[in-house]
Amino acid sequence: MNAGCSQPHDYRPINALPYWEMIGEFVAASVADTAAPSGRSERSLYPAAVAFVLWCWQSRGTPLERRRIFRLVTVEEFVHLGMTRYAAGSRATHRSTLLLMVEALNPAEVTRNHFSLPRSEPTRPYADPEIAALASWAMSQGTPRRQLDSIALLTLGLGTGLATREILGVRTSDVDARMDDMQVIVREGRSRVVPVLDGWQRPLHRILENRDPTEWLFRPGRASAASGQITDFLLRARTELDVRPSRMRATWLLSHLTAGTPPRELLRISGLRNLAALDKIACFDPKTGHKLSPQNFHKRA
Repeated sequence: MNAGCSQPHDYRPINALPYWEMIGEFVAASVADTAAPSGRSERSLYPAAVAFVLWCWQSRGTPLERRRIFRLVTVEEFVHLGMTRYAAGSRATHRSTLLLMVEALNPAEVTRNHFSLPRSEPTRPYADPEIAALASWAMSQGTPRRQLDSIALLTLGLGTGLATREILGVRTSDVDARMDDMQVIVREGRSRVVPVLDGWQRPLHRILENRDPTEWLFRPGRASAASGQITDFLLRARTELDVRPSRMRATWLLSHLTAGTPPRELLRISGLRNLAALDKIACFDPKTGHKLSPQNFHKRA
């Protein structure tokens, strides 16, 4: 079996490994029964499900029963008490996933509380001062290797707008530096070639000088590209900054819209499938990253 292509039941989170014989079957069944009706991949559900179920079972002593575990109040308790070391973006992502699981696995809870998942707000891009803070964070990492990994994360996120799974799948050999304008070949998800923004080409050159061509660009030495590897890296960084690939991607999209990249070309290099996704980003101010009022948005448009 190829690395990175393991079946969902082979998921083995490090923190939960000593307890997997007790909770693994319950987690796997819960993930499988959520993935089918929601359209989400099992792989994308596992990080939140494992952390939540382990916390419920270990810290709260809750029996492994769906009607006892997958409750709205328990999800909120976990987010506020059990995720204190997580970045704000990770807490929001886990909360959204767990609410989806509650809806799928404990419908009586949803009906009783008149609950429905809110429509997601578009992800806010970073403002210039926030990007500067991220660059300082990367350079302040404790070891040269962590510095390069942090720079690689920012370069692939802010310089090429890659999604999380795509960042994890890029190898050094996927970077084409033979021409004046560097490009990254994306093989994960929707395959394409993405030009690197000018301001991120020099950092990318620095990474290439210190990477084996066959290795991953971000966190070399991994056996595979697996969900949760970016979150794990950021947890070890212990930063209060909101370091999130989704915000990096939104920032990259907004920079292209502001620079006048034709929408169809931006769809091609971003891997997006429709213009509606770009409309969600276009409503943000490129200077501050804040959402424009309808009046100001139409004035700018």
